[in-house]
Amino acid sequence: MSRGLGSPLSFLLAGWGWLLLTSLLGLATFWGIVRGAPLPPGLRSLHVHGILIGGLLQLMTGFALTASDLTAQEGSRPKHRLLFLCLNLTALGFTAGAWLRDPNLTILAGFLLAAVCIPLVRHLLGGLRTCSTWTPLSPFFFGLSLLGLFGSLVLGGLLAWAWYPTWHGIIRLGHLHAGLLLFLTLAGVGTMQLTLPLLLKRALHSTVVGQAVLLLLPACAAGLLTGFLLSSIHIQLVAGGGLLLTLALCCLNVLRTWSQAGQPGSAAADHLLTALCFLLIMICIGLALGINVLWTPPALPYGTLHLVAYTHTAFLGFFLQAVVGGLSWALPPLLAAQRVPHQKKRGAYRDVVEQVMNRWRALQVATVSFGALGLVLVASLTWNLPLSSPWIRVTTWGSLSLLLVHLTMVTVKLTQAVNTEPGHERAHTNEVTHSDKR
Repeated sequence: MSRGLGSPLSFLLAGWGWLLLTSLLGLATFWGIVRGAPLPPGLRSLHVHGILIGGLLQLMTGFALTASDLTAQEGSRPKHRLLFLCLNLTALGFTAGAWLRDPNLTILAGFLLAAVCIPLVRHLLGGLRTCSTWTPLSPFFFGLSLLGLFGSLVLGGLLAWAWYPTWHGIIRLGHLHAGLLLFLTLAGVGTMQLTLPLLLKRALHSTVVGQAVLLLLPACAAGLLTGFLLSSIHIQLVAGGGLLLTLALCCLNVLRTWSQAGQPGSAAADHLLTALCFLLIMICIGLALGINVLWTPPALPYGTLHLVAYTHTAFLGFFLQAVVGGLSWALPPLLAAQRVPHQKKRGAYRDVVEQVMNRWRALQVATVSFGALGLVLVASLTWNLPLSSPWIRVTTWGSLSLLLVHLTMVTVKLTQAVNTEPGHERAHTNEVTHSDKR
């Protein structure tokens, strides 16, 4: 397994570093909104692009390279230094452009991202094809999802150049939803449906339902995009209802697979299953917001704080949990293949790293879940209480504290896993067992 810059491990660690730092900025932004002193718009843009490009996109690339490397022959695993440097330079360019409010830096970063899109897509599809659950319908589904990445890139370029100023709002909506809905959400759900049966070591309960989900999700997402672009609440509600039913089928299918597998527990499976449940919660909130807008004036007031709480139900409850689940799955076999040359001797070391990644898993899932739901509670309290209310301040601090505990636990576990060297399996096993007993 290749080591150093450009290895899958470097993508995973750098991606988590971006996610951690920009998440801390996001927590500060939320606290600023609650205090009535929001941070400058440039910092919000830095937070968003740092998480999406430096964090999520880089982590997705790391997961794909990990899957490809684990199935490749020894000695045939190339490094990807240029791709690693380009992704991080792109993230730096976007964040610097947001910080300095310089569109030229943003445009240059966009060109760099466009230059690496083709190799990036090739690696992403290559990693997905290694899954034994890959079906003939999967290329169609993931191809449509990757079109969202290209569409978001093109629309982002139009925004940076400030072309068609009269269409700025529609272009911005298209840019956001092509990247978040078509690319990240569809790719996330599709990848979970591919990988959860592998984690559970059990075939998907119903392959027919699985294939139906791959067909219906893009159709519902296209309907939502159409509703957003036409500013039609009714189209959005119909498409959102279809999306809710489709994801409910997906969740039910996966949960029945988990039940038939004997309900095995691991940090990876726990986070991925919880992430799907949070996606359902997010869609329910979105439908409620759409129904609320049908009244003139809206039955409940809706402002920036509510929008932030709603979107972060997805970012924290779905994307963050999916990322942590992916790291819990990828690191043990990756480190074992990297550090133990003999394949027959990797099992003991991999088991030790898995024990490290499975520590505190119930607390880990609970902190991020209740922290994300706490943000929704804060936004809901503002309908009856002023922002200066001590109840809102206490709830905000409680939610942000839970999220900080979660980020700290994951970072500590990643550090422990990476610093776990082979040859000390017995000592580490005794240490983990003693910790679990306590």
